[in-house]
Formats: sequence, structure tokens, C-alpha cells
Amino acid sequence: MTDSTQREVRAFSVGAVAQPAFIIFSDLSKIGPSLIELRKRGLAVLAVSQKQGSVMVQKGIQLLGTPGHPFADLTEVSLRDATDISGIADQASRWAQQYDVQGVLVNAEVYVDAGQVVADMLGLPNPGWRASTVCRNKLLQRRYLRQWSPVSALVTIPADGVEGRSQAEKLAAEYPGPFPAAIKPLDRESSIGVRVVKDASALADAIAAQEPGSRVLVEERVWGREFNVDTLVSNGKPIVTLFTQKGTNEDSTEFFVELVHTTPPANLDEHETALITEAQLGVVDRLGFENGYAHAEYRITHDGRVVLMEIAARAPGDGCLHLYHLSTGRPIEPVIIDIALGRPTEYPAVFRRRGRQVYFEHTPGVLRDIKAEGLAGITPRWLADTTGIWPELASADADAPATVHELFVIKPRGFVLEQLTESSNRAVTAIFDVPIDGDIDAEEARVRRAVTIETEPADG
Repeated sequence: MTDSTQREVRAFSVGAVAQPAFIIFSDLSKIGPSLIELRKRGLAVLAVSQKQGSVMVQKGIQLLGTPGHPFADLTEVSLRDATDISGIADQASRWAQQYDVQGVLVNAEVYVDAGQVVADMLGLPNPGWRASTVCRNKLLQRRYLRQWSPVSALVTIPADGVEGRSQAEKLAAEYPGPFPAAIKPLDRESSIGVRVVKDASALADAIAAQEPGSRVLVEERVWGREFNVDTLVSNGKPIVTLFTQKGTNEDSTEFFVELVHTTPPANLDEHETALITEAQLGVVDRLGFENGYAHAEYRITHDGRVVLMEIAARAPGDGCLHLYHLSTGRPIEPVIIDIALGRPTEYPAVFRRRGRQVYFEHTPGVLRDIKAEGLAGITPRWLADTTGIWPELASADADAPATVHELFVIKPRGFVLEQLTESSNRAVTAIFDVPIDGDIDAEEARVRRAVTIETEPADG
């Protein structure tokens, strides 16, 4: 959409004295830094969030309208399922009659489709239809971005389920190899349901266990170091590309739960950085990405092959945005909001410190307590029992010693913790940093020694 068309759309929908406003699609627990920045700019914040979800989401809903809570700065909140695109579009249209809506931002994966519709409808900056559509579909990513993708095949489970071993083997044969292979359900978010199978027989077993009518992407299991690669795009032009080193539990389990994020990476050289950057910019260009945040995940193999694992048209989750702030000394949310508002912006990627977030493994059972011994000034913050929102963090001076910023608990006391098979099972996380030439691994070891998660067996 051209600038003149955008102005015509907004002139049609905005009254002369309407209050400036901004629509944000987000889990309430992750809205904090963006909410603060939007209020600083004098914008009424109109939020769309889920009706139900994790314990953090449920706690946030309970606290809506509480005086003194950060949520009190929300002008209006619409709790809607992400699939209710018609209802969301209607709500946004009514907001546009009441307010001067100047920008739309999507922070939650499930709202990418709805956010694209709303931003386009109101003539506001957005990722673009191709980018939003492909980023929401794992199969489309493999077909549109074949040049950078692993070998894959789509397997559709019959509506009445898999009947017998021979049918399971026939479906498994649709994947041409190689093995081991990864299975990714197309109807689930994050790492839910993702697992590895070692051979055709194990693949047949896994297919036989799928829900009737479901579809799974079976693809080559790629080995190598993994990274988040984030490109901010404004008016079709990439303005910065940033890297975060990833760590999962894949070495000790058959799952892919993200447990460690490090910014900037401590295991990537300049040549490898250039190879991955080239791939990322090629992907962004192929998708016709117009405005926003292209959040991708890549692996680089031992022989230098760069492979796209997935890409999203929204900012990363966990504490990744916090890590950019801590490592550069400059929050990234203002830049993301600038792009959504169509304003010129920049984000110099000058790293002063190295930050890391770790999620702790735990013994399954009833969560009773968290202890932190030897971490000066750090007390576990039970977010799911108190505020229901991740707070802002303050960056340290470049030459400050190793600093533990927070120890967050995102499950309430008494919650039954399960094995770490998907990201929603995680319960406790710490965020810390060191000078750019410091030993981040040594600091992680110190933090891990200090933290104890106390559980007891659950009944049954």
C-alpha cells in the first residue's frame, strides 16, 4: 500500500479530535516494556490478548483494572481468541472510529494473522501479506524458502486415524530421508510436539501415534550450532540484524526445549556471521518483508552449511529483548514501535556486555520453593503469584562486574511441574550478564550452583 493510500484510509476512519492510540497484540505477561514506551509517547494503548492460556496469562487477566498495577495504563483491553479474526477486525474498526490509531504491533505468534489484517485494514505499516502468511505456516516456509531449508515432506494423517502397521509405514515412506528426522506438527506453536526419530521404523511409530486428521512436517534433522537471527525492517529495508546463541535440551532428550539464550553469541566468528546474515537477508527479501521484526532461527553445520529452521513475523519471546537491552545498554522496544509508527529509526548493534538467560531443569512434582544462596541482592520473584508481568530490567555499566539481574518464577507455588518436553513446562529462569570480554560460562555455573528448585512428588 502506498503512502498516499495509507493517508486516505486513515483520513476516512479518524476523527479530527481523536486521541492518538496504538493497538498491540500481546500476552499480558510480556506487554510491560512496550506498554511503558507507548505511554511515554502519550499514546492510548489498546490491547488484544487471549481469553485463556498459561498461569501467567490467567494471573494477568485477574489483575486487569487493578489500581497501581502496570495494566492500569492500558486504555482498553479486548480478550479474544486469535482465530476470531472477524471479531478482532470489527473491534479494531470501532477503535479506529473512536481513536486516532497510529500503529499496530504484534508480540504474540498466534496473533500474526489478525495483526496483519488490522494493520492493512487501517492503512498502517505491517510485515506484508506474503511475509505474515508464510511465517505462520511451517510447510509454506519450506516451500517458499527451499534454498535455505532442510529436506522435508508433508504427511497427512487420515481423518479416521492410522489403521495398522502397513498404513503407518506407507505414510512414513512419503519422507525420502535422510535420518534421523524431526517431526513438527503443523497445528501447534513453539516446540510443542516436536521430536526426533532415528529411522523409518521409529517414524512409522510416531505417525501411528498422531491425532486423526492431523498434519505433520517430517524433515531432515540438522545438526549444528543454533542461533536466533533477528532483522528489523523499515519500508522494505533491513536496518539491523542481530544474533542470539541458543541452547536446548536436545543433547540429553528427544525434545527441543529452549533453555539458554546468549547475546551476543560466544561461539560465532566473523565468517560464520557473514554466512548467516547473507541467508537471513535473502530470506527477508524472498518474503517481501515490508515493516517489522523478522525473527528467524538458523543452524550452521560443521561444514559451514546454513539452514533455516523457522521464521516468524514478530519479536522473539522469553527474555531475548531484555538481553538486547542489557548487552547494548539500549532497549529495542522504542525501535520496534518506531517502525510500527512508520518513523525513521535505527539500532546501533554495539555490544558492551554479554547477557545470558537460562531456564533451570527441575524434578517433576509439586513446586514448593525456590532458593538462591550466594546471589547478593537476588530474591526469587514469583511472577505467577504476584504481578503476572515480566518487568523492565536496568542495564549495567559496560565495565561493571558480573551481574545477576533477576530470578523469575513463572509458575505458582503448588503447581505440578512436568518433564521439560515443551517450552510451557519451564518454571524458573535467571537473567545475568558480564563485561563483553568476561566469562559468561563461569557466571552461569555460579548461578546454577546457587539456585535450588524444591519439588515433592505429586499425588498419583
